[in-house]
Amino acid sequence: MSPRFAEDPGRLLRRPVGAATRPQTTRLIVMVAVVVGLAVLGVAGAIFEILRNSRAEAIESAEQSTRSTALALTGAVSRTVQSIDVLLQSAAGRVAEWDLSHPFTERDQEIRRLLRFMPHIRQMAVIAADGTILADSGDRSMTARLDKKALFAEAQAAPIPMVVGSLRFGRFLGAETPNSPHQYLPFMRLADFGGQAGPVLLIAAVNPLYFKDVFASVELPSSARLRLWRYDGTLLVGELGAGDGEHADDPLFTTQLKMSEFGTFIDSSHPQDGAMITSYRTTLNWPLVVSVGMSRDEVLADWKDGALPLLWPAGALTLALLAAAAVLTRSLISRTRAEAMLLLSERVLETMSNGVAISDATAPDLPLVYVNPAFERTTGYTSDQVLGRNPRFLHGDDRDQSALGDVRAALADGRSVEAVLRNYRADGTPYWNELTISAVRSLSGRLTHFVAIQRDITDQEKHRAQLAEAYGRIERYSAELERFSFILAHHLQEPARHISVYAQLVARALEGNGDDEIRNNLTYLSKAGARLKELLRDVQLYLAMDRLVMTGGVCQAEAVLDKEWEARSRDKGDVDLISGVLPKLQVSSRRLADLFGILIDNSLVFRHPDRPLRVKVEAEKVENGFWRFSFTDNGLGIPPEFLDKVFGVFERLHGRDHFPGNGVGLAIARKLVETLGGTIHAESDGVSGTTIVLTLPEATE
Repeated sequence: MSPRFAEDPGRLLRRPVGAATRPQTTRLIVMVAVVVGLAVLGVAGAIFEILRNSRAEAIESAEQSTRSTALALTGAVSRTVQSIDVLLQSAAGRVAEWDLSHPFTERDQEIRRLLRFMPHIRQMAVIAADGTILADSGDRSMTARLDKKALFAEAQAAPIPMVVGSLRFGRFLGAETPNSPHQYLPFMRLADFGGQAGPVLLIAAVNPLYFKDVFASVELPSSARLRLWRYDGTLLVGELGAGDGEHADDPLFTTQLKMSEFGTFIDSSHPQDGAMITSYRTTLNWPLVVSVGMSRDEVLADWKDGALPLLWPAGALTLALLAAAAVLTRSLISRTRAEAMLLLSERVLETMSNGVAISDATAPDLPLVYVNPAFERTTGYTSDQVLGRNPRFLHGDDRDQSALGDVRAALADGRSVEAVLRNYRADGTPYWNELTISAVRSLSGRLTHFVAIQRDITDQEKHRAQLAEAYGRIERYSAELERFSFILAHHLQEPARHISVYAQLVARALEGNGDDEIRNNLTYLSKAGARLKELLRDVQLYLAMDRLVMTGGVCQAEAVLDKEWEARSRDKGDVDLISGVLPKLQVSSRRLADLFGILIDNSLVFRHPDRPLRVKVEAEKVENGFWRFSFTDNGLGIPPEFLDKVFGVFERLHGRDHFPGNGVGLAIARKLVETLGGTIHAESDGVSGTTIVLTLPEATE
């Protein structure tokens, strides 16, 4: 800004600073005090947040440690139990081949050979239904003391072939001694004894110290509790500190296992241990549970020992802030007297990266009175070439731009405006200019100047145009790919039908042929053709969803639901629908019928075999003109980890031999709902059923 303009009251003015120094200094001192106060509060808040986060991280770390330990121990336990089961199955195969006319010593020796590489099994015996000991790797006289009827009853009542009994005192089978330092776990399995009537019981005495050694290999605090349970709450391995091994009323068995096969929770059921951060996992094939617990009090005590020293640096930092505030205040007082300004600073304008131009609003034709160096660099014009001229020369001959009309109107009205213009540099090259014009008024309200800030956005505009072109190509390629996929799925159905039909024709031609392998292969080929046809039909249906008209119709949800339920649940046994008053929706009745049909079919297919099907449909008004529907059934449920997966194309949680379908229904439902602007997701605990929650637009008519 040239000093000559300061002498002209109609242009840019400067005035002395002294009159404003004292109030400006006072404001700055107050500002420093506020900033320091906020800084002290910020430090305190930051320390509190750090302590809170570190406490949460300590708890999370303990939870993660128990989870990873439970996972590792469950794998080790599963492998050991699997080896015991394999041993019992192998022994069962040998038992079926025995000849009781041979001396029992031969059978005993054979059992001992099976245990040669199983050091964790102390003894194994084979007992007939009448109590006769057919074979024993240990002392038969002690084994004879076992309550054989109770053992047979326990094994026969179990839902799985191998039974894990409760912990017994004694070293070997039959050596039952209360308070004995030795213990064993009985593993039992029923087997057929050749062609003779009646089963035999194979029982193995497993050393629980083997599992304790596995537990001892894990590095955890001494207060940690590692335990192996049965599903009924019987403790098999581990220390409780008090009480017996029956804990069926513990929350692990009354609540946690009913919700999930693995998880983490706070266990306060054992007062001698205090609150424990406990993780548990179940074995895959046996009713066994591994739990790992860590004392929450000890975890928090360790956290306090590491976190409390942070308070000392916080106090020191606060004092440092106060001292810095005093020094800064003295510095501000001296600097403010020297640098305070009431008007626009020329130095600031000249260092700006954006071009700045100032026009005199009091002179005819709004001549330029100032341009900064950035303006000169952007336009290629020097200040001597532009001062005193109206900025319209930057538009060249391109003066029909629509944005120019907005700029002219704003200048005529004396108001600010923003626009994007195509300007021309001194050498004639065009560039895009993002322009902001601000109207400057005096204290009396009189318009004195227009300040224009321009930013060269030529590269940005080029990129925007390239991006728009790329989006257009992507849309064209996407549409072409969708059409090709749809046509391909349609035309492949004909060869799929031919595969199935000709396989059936060949099978009829070969009727009476004794070659079972050929007939089986033809049957498989026919089923494969039918399966391919179904897959192609579902693919075509899924792709067709993008072509269907979703909007433009209105229907009553309650009537559509009743009609679809009546049509699809007929002859399906004991099923019941419960629904309240449902709203009118901005959806065509056909599309809503498709959606409800998919949800009803899913409930019917995946119903629970042990209880009548009950389906409940509710709706409630939500924001943005939508209704939220809850479609709840009491069927098999969906494991929580698969709740998102079920909406994928061809995603299935069960084999096709158990349930029909190709895994496309919920994918179609999701596409239909999202096309209507709604959302859809599933909720389930994996046990008591499933709830599909979706939002649909409210009718506007």
